[in-house]
Amino acid sequence: MIRTVSIFTLLLLVVSCTPKENIADLQLPFSAVISRELRVALVIDPYIALRDQPGDTGITIAHARRGDVFIVSGKQFLDTVSGRSLWFNLGNGWVVDSSVQLYSSEARARAAGTE
Repeated sequence: MIRTVSIFTLLLLVVSCTPKENIADLQLPFSAVISRELRVALVIDPYIALRDQPGDTGITIAHARRGDVFIVSGKQFLDTVSGRSLWFNLGNGWVVDSSVQLYSSEARARAAGTE
């Protein structure tokens, strides 16, 4: 019995002391839920183009105006020559983060849009 416990303890120590994967290298799968806090986008620019893919090279597939509200269905960071930018998928297309404000609910976004 003591020998079994000793072997189990030794095995547990060996397994628990092995190097772990660096969390910075962890790639998470896409999820439609970005956050419980920031999942609804309010357009704040007068007029924006929604693109088929993130970035300025994307083709315009739709338009939106200030005050329009969308459910955010995805996000993606894009590295460009001028730096890193964050793009949101609004279901109808992609838009850069500076063109929208995020809210926790559609009601809050609509209320902010009327102010």
